[in-house]
Amino acid sequence: MTKTPDPAPLALLYVRVSTGRQAKTGHSVDSQPIILRTAAEKAGYVVEVITETGSGRNAARPALAEAMSRLKSGKAQALYAVDIDRLARSTQHLLEIATASTKQGWRLVVTTTDVDTSTPAGVMFFTMCAAFAQYESGMISQRVKRQHEARRDRGVVWGKDEGRRSALPAATVARILSLRAEGRTLQAIADTLTGENVSTAAGGKWYPSTVAKTLNSPANRPTLAA
Repeated sequence: MTKTPDPAPLALLYVRVSTGRQAKTGHSVDSQPIILRTAAEKAGYVVEVITETGSGRNAARPALAEAMSRLKSGKAQALYAVDIDRLARSTQHLLEIATASTKQGWRLVVTTTDVDTSTPAGVMFFTMCAAFAQYESGMISQRVKRQHEARRDRGVVWGKDEGRRSALPAATVARILSLRAEGRTLQAIADTLTGENVSTAAGGKWYPSTVAKTLNSPANRPTLAA
């Protein structure tokens, strides 16, 4: 009698889009499933995409809660995310997820940082990354707050420079600032923006020179230096 092969394990691909604009356009969502699907299928999983809308600071995320429930019950065997800040910005919540994966016997994989909680080293590295993600979030919040306060004191509207509007939306400039603060190279920033379908001021593709021009633009310096 031929034995029926065991079904392939299931990986849930957690995709989160964090702003209203991104949720409407799907810009930041488009590249995430491709990256996650490639990694999970290479590891031998069948996959299912779980999409969440909302800020990483908001703990009320029903899609993630559903995924965790399915993992706990054994209906899925792995959870994949592109980056730690796709899961949450709270170190405590991130560690709760990592602890659950260890105790319940499922695998947590973060592709951009090569975190895999199926190993002790992976758990340790995840803990370090979680702490850094929360620190980074706090630093970015402080910078944004200072920018708003300084520009308000000068009577300048956010996204403008002393009466002249920046060629790019303020959100795009802030995104470039955030990526640069993470230590990303100009090429890495260009690749990220292109992957998220974010257009340049001219509506084209991003290149390292385009990113550098944006960082050095007089219209953006108050935002970047505040």
